[in-house]
Order: sequence, then structure tokens, then C-alpha cells
Amino acid sequence: MRRFLAILLLLSGICNAGKAFEVRAVYVDCRTQVMTMPALKAFANQAAAGGMNAIVMEWEATFPFRNNATLCNSLAYTEEEVNDFIGYCSRIGIEVIPLQNCFGHCEYILRHERYAGLREDSKDLSQVCPLKFAEASLTFGSIFEEIASVHPSRYIHIGCDETRLLGHDKACSAYVDEHGKSRLFVEYVARMCELVHKLGKTPIIWGDILLAYPEAASLLPSDIVVVDWNYGWKPDRFGDIDKLLLQGITMWGASALRSSPDNIYLTQWQKHLDNIRDYVPFCRKKGFKGIIETSWSTSGQYGYVMDQNSVIALQPIREVYPAVAFGMPLTAFFQAVNEGKTPGDSFVKDYAAGHFGLDGSGAEVMVRYFAMGQTPVTGKKYNVDFISGVLSVAEQMRKDLMTVRPKRNKADFRHLALMLDIRINYLKFKVLECRFESASFDASQKEEIASGLRRMLDDAQKLQKRFVRLNKDFLKDPSIPLGDTSYIGKMKELYAICK
Repeated sequence: MRRFLAILLLLSGICNAGKAFEVRAVYVDCRTQVMTMPALKAFANQAAAGGMNAIVMEWEATFPFRNNATLCNSLAYTEEEVNDFIGYCSRIGIEVIPLQNCFGHCEYILRHERYAGLREDSKDLSQVCPLKFAEASLTFGSIFEEIASVHPSRYIHIGCDETRLLGHDKACSAYVDEHGKSRLFVEYVARMCELVHKLGKTPIIWGDILLAYPEAASLLPSDIVVVDWNYGWKPDRFGDIDKLLLQGITMWGASALRSSPDNIYLTQWQKHLDNIRDYVPFCRKKGFKGIIETSWSTSGQYGYVMDQNSVIALQPIREVYPAVAFGMPLTAFFQAVNEGKTPGDSFVKDYAAGHFGLDGSGAEVMVRYFAMGQTPVTGKKYNVDFISGVLSVAEQMRKDLMTVRPKRNKADFRHLALMLDIRINYLKFKVLECRFESASFDASQKEEIASGLRRMLDDAQKLQKRFVRLNKDFLKDPSIPLGDTSYIGKMKELYAICK
């Protein structure tokens, strides 16, 4: 009977595919880039004006924990700030949905000795061991309670994505051998859902692991919301979505403004536009009840700065240019969700006209800017000829961009120009680095490379100043993203060797 009703619901979703999404959300990722409170409110206003009714907040270590205060970092908001922001959002029709990881992506929790007993692995601190039900329930019962106490939202998003160590330790491996990965995953998630229910909330999880191992999905609570995230791949990358829909599971979708391989010197604009163009209609067709436009400042993977067995700091392995520069794809998302108007061939040109007041050649330059291919220069592509070719394209684009004179939103245009200048600086450095690391290198080239690195460092320092100036009202600490933990640190190291 339940399966029959689920089939009816699935067919109903397809028939009602033209209806508006009940939850229309944008995302704020506070893991590596922490916005000022005025910037957060401005973003909420932008979301409301764009027809959104929710913001998913991944506070992580910026949340003002009390009983779990060791989780807070130096950029944490105050209780007054968080309460004021949530109240402000409520007044403009935005529900603030907190995301609190409790399974994967728990480095900022498991790095601390207080919670070390929950680790799946002693060296990879990303994941909670799913067999440690009792200990995890005590920890996350306390953390969820703190989160819920200031968020009137109907929901708590508990993460549960990318649990790459699933079945890793000896006990979990034996459990998987007997019961399967799906049951190992689902039984832990169900326990976490019980904690959410005790707080009167509805649990949300990411869908990648459940889609990959759906066999035990029926053991999850009937009200759970599963979010399928898709940042530009085929819909069945993780698994068969219909298998969950046929069980009557409520599903939302999630596309992305910023995602891999984006970083501080590389942005694949066209990939994000294509993602919005293809995935939003897919979610509507499947009858998903909600949709989220995520925006990732990092991959969520870290290196650890260690002192013996103590973690001194988490170093993100990838950091992306701040979200303030991503107004173009955000506008595309708003249109796709509210008007059913996915970004076609004329979208960027129309955006250039509407947002920057550009027409003619100026608009055409912006079309080429956002369409410019940006690829990582690693692996087989790590050679002087290839990098020099990529650099040549970027430098020509910079010459074209210098001819553009925006009539409005000039600060947004300056961000786009800075992003390209950072890319050019990075590529110039990679050419010199590649020469230095080449098997054909000899000591006679050292002085020439050192001279080039000195020029690159001078340029980098100017870029850092521009970055701080442009982002000082957006980020609490704008000196971090383009600092010594970026490629600039490696440039300085190489210069010290060569000079």
C-alpha cells in the first residue's frame, strides 16, 4: 500500500512540475570566509528581492556556542548578532535553516580532545564513527539543542554527506560485512534524526550517500528531507533518485554558485550557468519540494597543522573567491526558480546591460569574459607551453576588459577585474615554477627566475591590497583568502630559494 501511495505521489509531482518550489533557498558557508553582519543582512535582502524564502546557514565554528564553546573560532559571531540576524531575516520573509554537521565534515569538532573519542580514524578527522551511538547522541544532542534554541526554523539540516570513511575502522568494517553500508549509514542517521525530533524540528540530510546505498532507506523517519546536490553532472551520478521518490521521501535539489574546481584564481562561470540551466528544470520535473543554491568557499577538505597529536589549525586545501563576486549566476538562479527562465544564449548579455549598463562592444566583452575557459594547470597540463598558452588567453581578456566602462555597479565590475588579475599573476608564477622544477633546469637560470618572481611578488602585494580594499565590508578578515596560505606563500618560498 505504501509503495502504491508513493507511486501516486511521484506521478503527482511530475504532473505538478510547473508549480513553484515550496522552499527556495540560498546558502551561506562560514567555514573559511566569514561575512560581516551588514554583509549578511544585505545578502538576505538580495535573497528576498530574488524571490527566496530561506537561507541555509552553515555557521560551523562561527556560531556562539556556550556549552560547546571550544568549537568557536576567533571570528565567531556574538549571540546578539545571531539573534538579530535571524530576527531580521524573519521580518523580510526569510527562514534561516541551520546546518550542523554530525557525521562527515566534522573536522572542526573532532580536532578537539573533548570530542576525539568520536573519530572514525585517528589521523583523518573528518568523520564520526557511526557505531558510537551513545557518545554521539550525547555530543550532538547538546550541539543541536544550542543550535535549535536560537533558530525558530522548522528544520535542522544535519549534513551527512561525503562520509568517505564509511566502514573504515575494524568494527564498522565487520558491521558492513554482516549488514551492508546502507544499514551502517542509515541507522546512525536515524539516531541523529531522533535528536532533531526531540527538539520539534524536521531533519534534512544531503542525498549522496543514501542514493549510493539506498537499501535501508525505509528505516529513516517518514518526515526526513533528502537534498540531491548536483553541481554539473548527470542526475544519476550518486544513484537512482526515483528509488527514493518511490518510497515517498521528500526531496529538494541543490545547484551551486561556487564549487570544484573553483578557487581563488580560477572560476568556471559557464559550468555554473549550465548547471542552473539543466538542473533547476530537472528538479521541477521531478516534483522536488525545495531547491537550494549552494555557495562553497572551500572543498571542505583540510590539511592539519599538528603539534604532536594536537591539531593547531585546519588548512583548507582549496579556497574560492568571496561570494560577493557571484551576482551573475545568482541572478540566473533567481530567474530560473521564479520565472522558469533558464539562462540561455542571451542571458549574460542581458545581465551586462541590466546590471552594468553596458551595450554593444562592452556587453560582448562581458559575454567573452564569463565564457572564457578556465582549467587547472596540474597533472599532464603542468608544462610551460600549456600554461603559457592559458596565460596568453587571460592576458588578452584583460586587455579587452580594460576597454569596458560600466555605468553602474562599478564595485561588482572591479571584483571581476581583480579575479582575472589574480589568475594572471598565478599563471605567471606557474610558468616560472614549472621552469624551476623542470629536469632541464640548471643553475644559470636561477637569477632570471628570481628576478621574475620578484616582479610577481610585487604584483601580488598590490593584488592583496586591492583584495582587502574590495572585501573589507564583506568579510570579517579579508586578509586571509589571498594570504600566505594561498599560492602566494609558495611564490615567496620559491623566491627565497632562488634569490
